[in-house]
Amino acid sequence: MATQEQDTRVCGQCGVAVTPDLRYCLSCYSPLAASASRAHVELASKTATTHRPDPTRVFSPEKHAAIVRRSRNRKRIIIVSAISLVVIVGGLITWNIVNRNRLAAKRLMAREEAARRELNALADALNRFRADVERYPTNEEGLRCLTRKPAAFMVEGDRSSPWYGPYIENLPEVDPWGNDYVYRTEDGGRSFELFSPGPGGEESSDSRFRVVSQPTVGR
Repeated sequence: MATQEQDTRVCGQCGVAVTPDLRYCLSCYSPLAASASRAHVELASKTATTHRPDPTRVFSPEKHAAIVRRSRNRKRIIIVSAISLVVIVGGLITWNIVNRNRLAAKRLMAREEAARRELNALADALNRFRADVERYPTNEEGLRCLTRKPAAFMVEGDRSSPWYGPYIENLPEVDPWGNDYVYRTEDGGRSFELFSPGPGGEESSDSRFRVVSQPTVGR
């Protein structure tokens, strides 16, 4: 009889008889003894946990609105920075072009002024030459005779002409654009035409770079 009682055990919750090797009641799943429950707790504490972070994200309207605002602010800053950079670069390019054009116009005005000044000096020297020789230099003599007297220098009546030159201190070799000044006469030295080809390097009709004398009445 004692052996049967040791082989069986009564559940304290539901009163069902169970074998002594069970830790839980098969009917109500309650622990059969404190020692068994404690042993189960100790065993469970030694088991490695399987807990993992919960990947579920809880939607928050406030946080979502803050994220949207930050994204919009970043985009706005990028756009403003890009526009500012384009404006600065465009301004620098425009300033460079304007400055370059201004310097080019200034150099052009300086060359034009130098050309007019040299043409006036040559025309004045030619008039002084005519006052002494009673004619302008021929095409063969050219502008060189304003600084050097030709070897054979005769006038009407086979009489040596008075040459009191030089009539100009420095005879310009070329105009400010690197072209030769053009001098010619077609009426026996009674008038002359003197001009600079100008920036284009060709015979120009621009009166600013052209000097034409009136024919003089011969003796």
